[in-house]
Amino acid sequence: MKLQCQFEQELLDAVATRRWPDRADAHLREHVSHCGLCSDVAAIAGAFFEDRDCAQAEAVVPSASAVWWRAQIRAREEAARVAARPLLVFQALATVVVAIVAVVMAPAASSWIRGSLTAFGAAEFWALPSDLSFSWILSAAAYTTLPLLAVGVSVVLAPVVVYLALDD
Repeated sequence: MKLQCQFEQELLDAVATRRWPDRADAHLREHVSHCGLCSDVAAIAGAFFEDRDCAQAEAVVPSASAVWWRAQIRAREEAARVAARPLLVFQALATVVVAIVAVVMAPAASSWIRGSLTAFGAAEFWALPSDLSFSWILSAAAYTTLPLLAVGVSVVLAPVVVYLALDD
């Protein structure tokens, strides 16, 4: 059995243009009746083209103005996304810098904090230990400053995380 026939393309054209079998050339109809390959192609191609016609009839194609409008909205959203990327990078860098400055400035500000608290009130509650050391500052920071810093960083980075999670 041969795998190709010289009339196969002509037959496919006739089926696609709905000339098969009624308005097809008599020579082509005679060939298809004798050629097994072309008769199979006619049967299968007819089914495929009928399915295509049904799908085209059921398809809902929006108007050109609706397609244009959606494309404009999508282009604006993409431009806004591209424009916001440097701002997000700057926001993340600013958060890191603020966190580093807060940790570095804590020991330097301890004498100022001590003086301010003792001036604020002489109550024993406000009194700081006289042997104030770096380890005391770190332990105090672990219980007060670090949780607040964690909350602050979370509040600043939450929009970034949500943006990255919802980004296409």
